[in-house]
Amino acid sequence: MHVAERRGLRHRVAFGLEGLAVRASHALIALLARLPHAAVIAAFRVVADCAFALHIRRRVLMQNLDLVYGERRTGAEKLRIARSAMRNLFLSVAEMARGSHPRAQGDVAQRLEFEPRALVDDLAADPRGILLAVAHSGNWDLCGLRFVRDYGRPLAVVMKPLGTPRFNEMLIGARRGYGFEVISTDEGRVVPRCVQRLREGGVVCMLPDQYARRAGVVADFLGVPASTHSGPALAMLRAPGCRLFAVVDTRQSDGARHVCHVREIEFRPSGDRRADIAALTQQICDAIGAIVEKHPESYLWQHRRWRRRTGRGEATSEGS
Repeated sequence: MHVAERRGLRHRVAFGLEGLAVRASHALIALLARLPHAAVIAAFRVVADCAFALHIRRRVLMQNLDLVYGERRTGAEKLRIARSAMRNLFLSVAEMARGSHPRAQGDVAQRLEFEPRALVDDLAADPRGILLAVAHSGNWDLCGLRFVRDYGRPLAVVMKPLGTPRFNEMLIGARRGYGFEVISTDEGRVVPRCVQRLREGGVVCMLPDQYARRAGVVADFLGVPASTHSGPALAMLRAPGCRLFAVVDTRQSDGARHVCHVREIEFRPSGDRRADIAALTQQICDAIGAIVEKHPESYLWQHRRWRRRTGRGEATSEGS
């Protein structure tokens, strides 16, 4: 068998297996939608504990916690945070699966409350553009789902595509079912598209707390330098008059309830574009980090937020 034929066979097998996985996922979603929410939470907590016991992503979890907390927290405390973070990840998957089904969407959405509610009422009623800098904490999709259901105001969400096309389509479909417009990063011109929606009075969600490689701004996050996406800062500076908020969801101790913390960020540009982007990116990191510091159990410590300590970076040219 020639190399090209072997590659074609592997591609067909992988495509077929992915199709089976997608069909199985649809069946699981239908099942979860019919089960009581408490039963789903309990079952997925057991699965999460098994994954933690098998050390799935545990090395990354502990490396990140050691980097941030050092000797400020004991080994037992960091292990507790890591276990809770693993539970949060699996419970978020379960909630997203249930929430993607019309039968259970309302039941899932009502598990979250905004804090302070008055501030969210105010921003939802404001006709100006609203930019939400959302952290990878708790179940960030659930924040948007509750917002859309309560206020009827659609959201535009910036999303990095998944590596598997069919599951990527499933996730996009689920988010559209929540009432989100999905702005995919693989289509380019992310910042200009966000700016356009802000200028039109739209609500845009961006998640800046991911490792941004050399394209980002190096900002302190939880006391450690990290390459950070500067998209929110770029968008705000290009859409003057819009409002900016940090949004951090935290899962409560029962595993089923959420509190979504919302804080407004006020920034006065100096006129120095590069300095303003760096300063606003740092301000966003500070606002998110202050809440994460109080609720570390809900944060997505599984992702490689910090990769190497570098000097201060320059602003990305994305979308320019």
